Amino acid sequence: MLERVKQLTMKIFKHTLFFFAILIFTSCDNEDSDVDINTISGFYSIESMTSAVAVDLNGDDEKSTDLKSEIVDYFNDQSYDLEIRPNATNDTEFKLISIYFPEPNLSFDYPSQPDGYVEYAKNSVGYQYEFDNSEFKLMPSDNEFIEVLSLELVDQGKIQSTISKDYYDFEIQDWRTLKINIIFSRLN
Repeated sequence: MLERVKQLTMKIFKHTLFFFAILIFTSCDNEDSDVDINTISGFYSIESMTSAVAVDLNGDDEKSTDLKSEIVDYFNDQSYDLEIRPNATNDTEFKLISIYFPEPNLSFDYPSQPDGYVEYAKNSVGYQYEFDNSEFKLMPSDNEFIEVLSLELVDQGKIQSTISKDYYDFEIQDWRTLKINIIFSRLN
């Protein structure tokens, strides 16, 4: 009987030791990457926004792959287009990325513009994220506004993203899904 108690005690001890070893290894603070998130959190603006397909997004009968030149009025605003939290303006550790992007508002109400008129409004979507090896891994969202295909840190102060978004192309007079490459630059 005493032998049986010793065997049982040893078995419990081994299982307990194994459990704590797993607990210690899985609860170790895994840094997101070599980059401190506080050095990249903050506010960014769109430096460049390009598509592989030349389109006419403003109805001027000129196509371009430079989408910033097609959506001129939207970029006259000096505010930010990307926010990475936590940052200095809030007191939370909650990891959130907010992306502000030009949303077309198309109208055919103007007789002087029978092919349509478009204005671009600032629309936003937020994602929770994890950061690993310079890549932002976005948590699933119910967002139907844009599809973020990739978002990564290319160097301090620059973030590159690929986004899929529907825009009205005046050349084909229909909506077209564009794969858009964006460079965000950090604001001071």
